Amino acid sequence: MENSLKKFMKALSENSDDFFRDFVEQMPGGFFAYRADESEEILHLNRAALKIFGCDTLKEFVELTGNSFRGMVHPDDIDNVEKSIAEQISNSVEKTDYVEYRIKQKDGSTRWIADYGRFTHTEAFGDIFYVFIVDNTELMKKRMERLERANETLLRISARESQYRKAILYDALFFYEVSLSENRFVTAVTQAGENNIFPVSDIIRSQGSLDGTRFTDFIKIASELISPADRHDYLEFFDLGRLMKCCENGELEQVYDRHAADKLGKTHLLHYVVLLGKSVADGTTGALIIVKDITEQSDRRKFLNDTLRQAQTAAIAKSTFLANMSHDIKTPLNAILGFADLIKMHVGDREKTEEYLEKIRASGNQLLTIVSEALEVTRMESGKAVLAEIEGSLADMLDETEKTVLPEMNAKDLHFKIDRSRIVHPNVLADFTRLTEVLAQLLDNAAKYTENGGYVILRAEEQQHTDGYGKYVFTVEDTGSGISEEFMDRLFEPFARENNTTQSGVLGSGLGMTVVKNLVDLMGGEISVMSRQNEGSRFTVTVTLKQLENAESPAIVKSNEPVTLEGMRILLVEDNDINCEIAEELLTVEGFIVETASDGDVAVEMVKEADADYFNLILMDIQMPRMNGYEATRAIRALNGARADIPIIALSANTYAEDKKKAIESGMDAHAPKPLNMEYLLSLIADVLDRKT
Repeated sequence: MENSLKKFMKALSENSDDFFRDFVEQMPGGFFAYRADESEEILHLNRAALKIFGCDTLKEFVELTGNSFRGMVHPDDIDNVEKSIAEQISNSVEKTDYVEYRIKQKDGSTRWIADYGRFTHTEAFGDIFYVFIVDNTELMKKRMERLERANETLLRISARESQYRKAILYDALFFYEVSLSENRFVTAVTQAGENNIFPVSDIIRSQGSLDGTRFTDFIKIASELISPADRHDYLEFFDLGRLMKCCENGELEQVYDRHAADKLGKTHLLHYVVLLGKSVADGTTGALIIVKDITEQSDRRKFLNDTLRQAQTAAIAKSTFLANMSHDIKTPLNAILGFADLIKMHVGDREKTEEYLEKIRASGNQLLTIVSEALEVTRMESGKAVLAEIEGSLADMLDETEKTVLPEMNAKDLHFKIDRSRIVHPNVLADFTRLTEVLAQLLDNAAKYTENGGYVILRAEEQQHTDGYGKYVFTVEDTGSGISEEFMDRLFEPFARENNTTQSGVLGSGLGMTVVKNLVDLMGGEISVMSRQNEGSRFTVTVTLKQLENAESPAIVKSNEPVTLEGMRILLVEDNDINCEIAEELLTVEGFIVETASDGDVAVEMVKEADADYFNLILMDIQMPRMNGYEATRAIRALNGARADIPIIALSANTYAEDKKKAIESGMDAHAPKPLNMEYLLSLIADVLDRKT
């Protein structure tokens, strides 16, 4: 045998070219070689390879593939194939690779190829790949069929796992799987809790194993536990024919809610979910039935719906308010503009002019009240309102409140009284501005809605005191028109009015009670109301205040003896030309010598350049473009000598307690509101000058 092999190898070496050429061409499998560079040019291709590509000639192959390996492989596979070959060659000692890919034959059909390749270097062509290929299509089809069958099994398992996952995610009380086509249980009823308090647990125990129980029998037994009124709907929902028809129509999720009592008699809302589907294996229709207790969600949904209805009601009330507000703002505006025109027409008639001017003033005050209340509500709802507590006397505050409301009481000839007799400790720490506003608003309402000659009384009493704190109760009672029971619940709501201005004949925004409620809440107090229509109302405000042994009176204008102001020099700091002109004229009429500054920095320079005693008083605006009133005041207080002690009063439309506090903290002596009330301003100036001397 050894001699025979030697003879064969010798003959092969003498005729190697012809032998290998015939061997490659006649071999049953495909063979080709191509350059291992970017061109991937095909160097040789045998007849079997041409046949695999459906080509009869080399020319047809070149036209089909471009005579390159890249052109041979299906475009969707080439990148992965080249990457796989490169990785295998780099990791193989023998420099071999194996890949599978698709090719396009000449007639356009697709075939699968198994490719066995080897990388080598030749003297004639450099680096090359030579490759053996076979048509692997039929084997690939069988492999894909096996994979599809395995995939179907996995899909069935996955579908069932998905359904159980849904049951868990549904937070089910219990769930089970049935075959609707076969009217039987596929799985037993699974209870999520160990101690199910619903009667279904009794059904399960009564039936023992559900293996031989028909689903329709189970539903029939369960329906006996349902109230007769719901039984028909329950049976109709779980009807086999209906559920299977739903599955055929693609309605794969069916839901049903019903109320059910647990073993303790408590009613729950149960939510049934039936997830339908067809078996991939045999086409039967199945269902996963999940039961969930949605009582809490239902209650929460009801709460949200109620909240939505309340919001919608509030929106309607707001729209109504805006309509009323438009009317109530335009009414005094119309009066102001109308009386201004009448004054022009009666310039020479002093009596009529004075009458019209007084009505303009009254309408302006009405408009100011409406705007102030609307801004106050907006400010509080935005959370920007804060308390500004100072030491003071409740007795002084009640005196000032009486002065504020007395003109209105007298105008309607009302019997008005403030009872202070039960205040034992009047000195307290409180936001006197806010407390005064609450009482003044309640008294103003009492006056508005009480007929001429009626009674209005404010009682202030100290009910108890412990650990340095006192409980103070303020009661405003009137004999007015009262409040209806229907409106009582909405009395303190924003934008709510029992009657609009046209119906009641009383001007206002309808926000007064909202302001009062918000202020009382801000002070940590309580407010209550008792009222009967046509008999009157009683509002009670209760606040707890820190008591003081001694306290200075709050910054309230005192009733001083008239002070001679004529000839005093005032520096008026105001950036608005119209406001400056009005204030300058009013002050000049009162006998002041007025000089003006258009901004805070201008005022500081004027004080620096003037003699120390040149200005007797500064009236300081707050909001100015370059230097605001707070900054200007601090700059003046930082000057040397007497200039630093010039009395400064803030003039500002910002009248909230925190604004007044900020003015005092910046070094000002007092705060006066805009629009100017000259009677108040003159009294305040006299008080400040008196305190400075």
